[in-house]
Amino acid sequence: MKRFISALCLSVLLFSVIKVQAQVPKLNSFPAATATIFLDFDGQTVSSPFWTATPFYATPANLTNDQITKVFNQVAEDFRPFNLNITTDSTVFFAAPAGRRQRIIITEYSQWYGNAGGVAYNPSFRWTQDVPGFVFSNLLRIYYPAILEKAIAEAASHETGHTLGLDHQKVYNSSCGLVTEYNPGVGSGEIGWAPIMGNSYRRNLSLWHNGTALSCASGQDDLSIIAGNTGVGYRTDDVGNTRSQAAAIQFSGSAYSTSGYINSTNDIDMFRLNLSDRGRLTVNAVPYNVSSGFESANIDIQVELTTQNGTVIRVFNPTSSVQAVADTTLDAGTYFLRVSNVGNVNTTNYGMLGNYTISGSFQSGNILPVYDLNLSARIDNEKHQLDWNIIADEPIENIRIEVSVDGKTFTSLQDINGSLRKFVYQPFEKSTLYYRLHVITASQLKYYSNIVSLRAVNGRKKYNITTNFINSSSIVVNSNGNYNWRLIGINGHVYSSGRLNNGANRIEADALTSGMYLLQVIDGTEISTEKLIKK
Repeated sequence: MKRFISALCLSVLLFSVIKVQAQVPKLNSFPAATATIFLDFDGQTVSSPFWTATPFYATPANLTNDQITKVFNQVAEDFRPFNLNITTDSTVFFAAPAGRRQRIIITEYSQWYGNAGGVAYNPSFRWTQDVPGFVFSNLLRIYYPAILEKAIAEAASHETGHTLGLDHQKVYNSSCGLVTEYNPGVGSGEIGWAPIMGNSYRRNLSLWHNGTALSCASGQDDLSIIAGNTGVGYRTDDVGNTRSQAAAIQFSGSAYSTSGYINSTNDIDMFRLNLSDRGRLTVNAVPYNVSSGFESANIDIQVELTTQNGTVIRVFNPTSSVQAVADTTLDAGTYFLRVSNVGNVNTTNYGMLGNYTISGSFQSGNILPVYDLNLSARIDNEKHQLDWNIIADEPIENIRIEVSVDGKTFTSLQDINGSLRKFVYQPFEKSTLYYRLHVITASQLKYYSNIVSLRAVNGRKKYNITTNFINSSSIVVNSNGNYNWRLIGINGHVYSSGRLNNGANRIEADALTSGMYLLQVIDGTEISTEKLIKK
């Protein structure tokens, strides 16, 4: 149950359901699956001592077909990794065997129950009696009018999770005291995260979670519990995990497009590129989403470009976006794109499962005369200093310094002479700034550098990291106090730990391999996390 929802466990009693038909689009996410979740939008008369002593009519959801389709797509994506069909078709529901099906009624009638986003029995999916769960669209319309479809979808996935055996993902303090029944998650924007079995209405990345549920010492592995239901399990992987199993990317002219899905936390999808000539390759890997801002995406994507023998050429993983974009020049040969999910500053990669697409183009010839452009950055006396190297076949006519506050939308900061290799800037903003170079060659070819980020030094913060990109042998942390720290990998492995002292601190990073790391700074029971990228 989502309250603005606890699972209920009562004795099993017989009940009857009388269906009132209405016109709803008939949608199925995985028709081959036997296990079925029925999203019922068109009104329902329910007679069940599980819920009330007398029958009641659950009115229709009062949604357009477009809204129903959007809700369906979001719920279907949440359950994409499983051998489970999400449907809006009652005939499909009734064809599924008892004990492997669940009805979720989306209704505007909530007065019989109370102030909640929805309610369901745990674990009614396994029962042989068809005990429905509910989502109350009328209350969600009041509390979340601007994100109504997302709110209904979040509640539907949450209540379905209860029927499959899940309890709430809770938050406890260091003394095992309950802080909140519903883990609200952390962060904002594309990578803001919360558990589906917590309070996920306003977080973009709403995922299944492995966290605390019944008590502070009781963990709940959502994925294993869902997959453990009879007749569910995981879908078969669609793309091989190794170079020998890689799917070949087929070009249509200079363009290509393909897709896949990440079906387990450690799933890796490999794609093979056969290039007959030197040229420019672009890659855009995007998780499934339903609207602008990658709304309801379930994966933060990382793409690694490797050689035929597996040597990593570059890793593409923007720090504040769930998509991965690449633009590079390659010689003729065989290359691989290694697609995976990846943790970010808000959460690990657990539960980042679902569909994605990869598209782009390849233009043969010496299209990019610049072989290498590497931008680095640091803070010196509260000024941002940018340095870069350029290796090119022809002169650089102009370099434009571009800046962004979100890592996505860049504006021009300064145009400088193509011979310069350094730029110093005194920022007025007191937040993280992102920089990149827009370079124009003598033949008027244009391209961009890598993106770097710098944090403005703010005395009110406990500490500041000069950059989230590790380009040297150490990480520089300016601390306003004494705090413990630890450097961990995405898999949870602790690489090093120590204590920050007031002033400038250096954390050795020379032994770290390329990839993403998390720096955790600990002040008593408060832990803050910074995402770091080692090239």
